[in-house]
Amino acid sequence: MKSPWFFRLIKVGLVFALAWYVTRQVETRDRLFFEENEQRIEWTGKLEGNWQETDWVFHRDIETAAGEDRSFSSSELPHPIEIRPGFFTLLKGIRLPFYFLGIGSWLILLLIVTKRWQLLLEAAEVPLSYRRALRLCFIGYFFNNVMPGLTGGDLVRAVMVARDAKEKRARAAVTVLVDRLVGLMGLLILGAVVLSFAPPQFAGGEETLARVRWAVFAFLACGFLGTWAYQSPSVRKTLGLDALLRRLPFRDQFQSLDEAVTIYNTRRGTLFLTLLLSIALQVFGVLAFYSMGIALGSTLSALDNFAVFPIVQTISSVPVAPAGWGIGETLYGRFFSGLGSTFTLGVAVSILFRLTTQVGFGLLGGLAWLSSRSSNQQNS
Repeated sequence: MKSPWFFRLIKVGLVFALAWYVTRQVETRDRLFFEENEQRIEWTGKLEGNWQETDWVFHRDIETAAGEDRSFSSSELPHPIEIRPGFFTLLKGIRLPFYFLGIGSWLILLLIVTKRWQLLLEAAEVPLSYRRALRLCFIGYFFNNVMPGLTGGDLVRAVMVARDAKEKRARAAVTVLVDRLVGLMGLLILGAVVLSFAPPQFAGGEETLARVRWAVFAFLACGFLGTWAYQSPSVRKTLGLDALLRRLPFRDQFQSLDEAVTIYNTRRGTLFLTLLLSIALQVFGVLAFYSMGIALGSTLSALDNFAVFPIVQTISSVPVAPAGWGIGETLYGRFFSGLGSTFTLGVAVSILFRLTTQVGFGLLGGLAWLSSRSSNQQNS
């Protein structure tokens, strides 16, 4: 049996490999393309001014300008012109109205997420005020930044809500797991609908897109079948699941957790409602990412974003890198380039999105956590 440090070493190596790959792919210099004498000309250099409008100047690199450092305004160059800003130029030219629209969309998502979890808590007969639920959600976002994947903070949230529910701790903790699974199913349903009825035009061809589509369908099928099988008394009896739980070490704890999960078998209306809320809130998640993409100059359509966002967010949830860093940037970069944009822009949008939604809102959760600790110390 491999030791735990060996697996941690593999994860660290994977994180560094992804960071190296992203760094190698990202363009830091600005590039400009145009046609001259039926030839495609490429210049590298630095853009100055608002490159998303017409009032800009391009300073060519000395080595690409025959020994001369020359500057050209947009009106001096033959059209049409294709501009590919470097990473730092993209961030510097952010359009604030669209950025703040993205922040607002994400805030709505967080409010709906909290309501969904509160409904699951009520179904499990664990009363918790909306304000307290929102506070715990923000604390979870804070710990997502330092734990592997996008779900690491769920463990902290489960511990804290279980501490609040003194007599139904198992039920309280399990609601966090159910909340995450329902959210994941909603995310995949949204992606499956878009990929089925209005798939984007991916440069990898229909074969690549078909593999992505069937992977999403496979995850959905496994999720629904697994949920049905676990909740079905006849299937549980056939598999001998209850007998197995009685023979396991710490059987009392496992049976408490099992009872907490199966209670939703009689709360199917609540599960259906929370699934609908999950789909609705994921729409706001896509809008947040789409708005921040526009803020950086992305020309990908809303349809492209609705197809890409669920896939990348699902894969980023795998507990490998802290907060999914590196994984999301690699995937967004690949998808952006495959959809006719650039790898650099995909990485820039991903970083802006993560710094805002994960780190920014996570810091608010950190403040909530610190104030909770202070309150507890004063009361003790």
